[in-house]
Amino acid sequence: MAQASTNDPGKVRPAVLSGLLRQRWSLLGWLAFLVVLTVVPLFMGESYVYLTTNFVIMALYAVSFNLLLGQTGMLSFGHAAYFGLGAYTVALLWSRLSIAVFPAILLAPLVAGVAALAIGLFCVRLTGMYFAMLTLAFAQLIFTVVFEWYSFTGGDNGLPVMPPDYLLAARRYYYFSLVIVIVCTALLRLIVSSPFGSALAAIRENPERAAFVGINVRLYQLAAFVFAGVFSGVAGGLMAPLQQMAFPSMLFWTQSADPVLMALTGGIHSFTGPIVGAAVFVFLNFAVTTVFDYPLFAFGALVLIVVLFFPGGIVGATERLLGQRRRGPAGYPAEAGEPDPEAATMEPDRSVAQVGSNAGNQ
Repeated sequence: MAQASTNDPGKVRPAVLSGLLRQRWSLLGWLAFLVVLTVVPLFMGESYVYLTTNFVIMALYAVSFNLLLGQTGMLSFGHAAYFGLGAYTVALLWSRLSIAVFPAILLAPLVAGVAALAIGLFCVRLTGMYFAMLTLAFAQLIFTVVFEWYSFTGGDNGLPVMPPDYLLAARRYYYFSLVIVIVCTALLRLIVSSPFGSALAAIRENPERAAFVGINVRLYQLAAFVFAGVFSGVAGGLMAPLQQMAFPSMLFWTQSADPVLMALTGGIHSFTGPIVGAAVFVFLNFAVTTVFDYPLFAFGALVLIVVLFFPGGIVGATERLLGQRRRGPAGYPAEAGEPDPEAATMEPDRSVAQVGSNAGNQ
């Protein structure tokens, strides 16, 4: 028998329907997740509401970082600089100029974005490990200034910041933070799914080919760098009132490691991966802390297992498992001769090493 044309509507229609169903289930999953985040804190004690607020903020921090690593293929070791600048913007405006917390939070991404633009102009000129180390150097420079400037930043004592009376209750601040994080996450999702996000993905996969088709690689990388810094500044601006302090440790290099670990754990090639990683990071650390004093040891062991055996992260491993079950054993369709409607849309599982290799070849 002659092979049917790939333009046969009978074969195209199942793939289109499968894509629509996946989008529908994805939307339903997001809605269910938002319902859980909205309802569950109503039945929690204040300490658990505080913990959940911490998770929501760290999720935004991780997703903003993954715009660089997962979407653009740029590994930054200095992302804490913009997180800490957002926190100190709120603290300085509140303690030095008596500006209310809400307007200060609105200014935090502006300050972080300007800093990201200034630093990014230098960093995007380099690639691979040189790029990563330069981001770390700039972050440590900012940390040193904040740590040593006692008369302005408070030095290692930090700066206090107090939410207004209507946000002092744990649940009120939680819902306040949740609304801001939802808006920022939706904007990041729009960026990733836009033509701009597609250009970033092209740069991640092959910067030479991206430049050949007319993409200004450095300009797009700089834009991604600034966007990541802006949303990281929002996360830092929300964290300072939650802790009622801004500390220099929020700019230290160990704080830059947190989004890397969260993104790797959840999966860098999935938008939801860093959110899952943030949940594991925050709640596992809390659970382990109740048992012994080294929560990062347990989380580090988990990251080691994920990187060695599940390079796609928790989300990638879950998607692969569900995909194998739908297609049958050995990755083939359940019935011989049936086209696999998902095969054309499945994203290949790329490890962090491959991303680093691509970035190094820029």
